[in-house]
Amino acid sequence: MNILVDGHVFDDKYQGTRSYLKGLYLALIPICKDWNFFIAASNIDNLKKEFGEFDNLQFVPLKRSNKFHRLIVDFPSIIRRYDIDYSHFQYTIPPIIRGKYIVTVHDILFEQKEFKSFFPLKTRIINHFLHKLSSRKADVLLTVSEFSKQKILEFYKINAEDIFVTPNAVNDDFYLENESYVETPSKYIMYVSRIEPRKNHLSLLQAFTELKLFNKGYKLVYIGKRDISYPEFENYINSNKELIGDSLICIENVATNDLIKYYKNCDLFVFPSFAEGFGIPPLEAMVLEKKVLCSNRTAMTDFDLPNEFLFDPYNLDELKSKIINQLNSNFNLAEIYSPILSKYNWPTIAEHFKKIIDSHHKNQ
Repeated sequence: MNILVDGHVFDDKYQGTRSYLKGLYLALIPICKDWNFFIAASNIDNLKKEFGEFDNLQFVPLKRSNKFHRLIVDFPSIIRRYDIDYSHFQYTIPPIIRGKYIVTVHDILFEQKEFKSFFPLKTRIINHFLHKLSSRKADVLLTVSEFSKQKILEFYKINAEDIFVTPNAVNDDFYLENESYVETPSKYIMYVSRIEPRKNHLSLLQAFTELKLFNKGYKLVYIGKRDISYPEFENYINSNKELIGDSLICIENVATNDLIKYYKNCDLFVFPSFAEGFGIPPLEAMVLEKKVLCSNRTAMTDFDLPNEFLFDPYNLDELKSKIINQLNSNFNLAEIYSPILSKYNWPTIAEHFKKIIDSHHKNQ
């Protein structure tokens, strides 16, 4: 069987879909020795760096960076040239049907009334059309959480038995000993995410500032690129420059080894996002047995964390109270995290993915 993977996300900034593809296929390729894998992207050198070498893996160059040119011209041509059986896309499939299409729709948050303000109108209109069409035309439809599955059922009217959950997991780097020479603050609270309104960096900064944790020697470390315009966040920083001082550290680009060191050395990891289709960073913090505070909205409820580890991202007072409680807590983190992490590991997810494709192929 020949499997094509749209790997164009490896040409751009880091995001969850990239971690998903890397984790899934690094676990899948070795156990599917009778499958041939073709991963397509513009930056072939980066693909080699991310995936390494396998006898049943080939990298295919994409000629175009424009999304619609890729879908309309490049991928149909590649599918025909390599006699592809299944092509795996994230969110959107080509309009021309060639072979079978696997689609992972990570989330459709933009469809929900309460989150529409986080997405530009043009984005909502285009994504509604493309994601709905792709979900309905997919031969195999995947998503990454029970929350996202329920929303796809609700908004796109697709049968539950036709949607399969293949969640995210933490990549192997987090389980290995890593060497890093980056210097981290002596005491700090940390959040890893793109900086945009939906991710709710403002509430965490407000809580940190109002608690005056800088007087106790703490820094607040944000790791992630600025993405969508976030004027409320910038205005708060500008209005409180003297109070915040140098206690807020924003880092846009960080190597994986350095990111892991930041996780390992933090006193508390907080994930205050209003809405996620999944949310990998809390799991990364759990793997490294760090204290975690996580938003209790949308897909984060799938993690089944104790109430002491959860908070309402719309309730600043609760966030402030739980930050203090977690900084002073003494939970057995390994005992709490172990059953959660057992559900989110790539070998298990890859086996499930293989069974889904084998079953579909057998029934054709």
